[in-house]
Amino acid sequence: MSRIKTIINILIIAIISLNLTACEDNKSSNKIKTEKKVKLPKPEWDNRLTNYKNTIEWYQLADEDEKAAFNIGNTYSIKLKNYKKAIEWYLYSDSIKTNSDNLLNLANTYEDLKQYEDAIKYMKKSFQLGKNEAAYNLGLIYSKKLNDYKNAEIWFKKAIERKSLSAIKNIGLLYHESIKNDLKTSAYYITLIDKRYSKEEVLNLLKNKWKIPNDIIQKGYELQLETV
Repeated sequence: MSRIKTIINILIIAIISLNLTACEDNKSSNKIKTEKKVKLPKPEWDNRLTNYKNTIEWYQLADEDEKAAFNIGNTYSIKLKNYKKAIEWYLYSDSIKTNSDNLLNLANTYEDLKQYEDAIKYMKKSFQLGKNEAAYNLGLIYSKKLNDYKNAEIWFKKAIERKSLSAIKNIGLLYHESIKNDLKTSAYYITLIDKRYSKEEVLNLLKNKWKIPNDIIQKGYELQLETV
């Protein structure tokens, strides 16, 4: 009887531990959703905006509509190439209501200005709110801009978990060019056969261009079965 009681107690402890782990996993995204907003002052009207469709209407709606403010941010970023004004509007939009698209564009604009710390900050927030593209973008920032290959690997893998073929390609490049692990390079590129490239294209790249030995490619084939 005491043995059964002990088993029951162990099961109860295990269930509690699992619940605590799940709560911890959701902690960061819940924090974003429940943060108290401090609304920023609405940016002043800019006469240059009259050259673009719908901007007057968006400006009028932007007192309370975060999407209208987001659209003005896009106008500055895409049309006017004025990234500082775009950031001003994206931040204003976020102060009305947070959404993953706005945070992603805000992060991308910081990246355009080479302000990578801010870009990473908002990219991670966007990912926490479900924007899968943010994981791939983080991988690119860490690998191409900061030469931080450890974090690049982490974020490319998060993107791969969300079925990003571009992340598979780029983590393969990362292993070949920076980490110097052609076994994993082969494994990831082989998974792209018939998804993005033909078998001939992949083998030509691995064997002829990158000069990876056949035995490594074969081991990569075996590894890819459990990689992705």
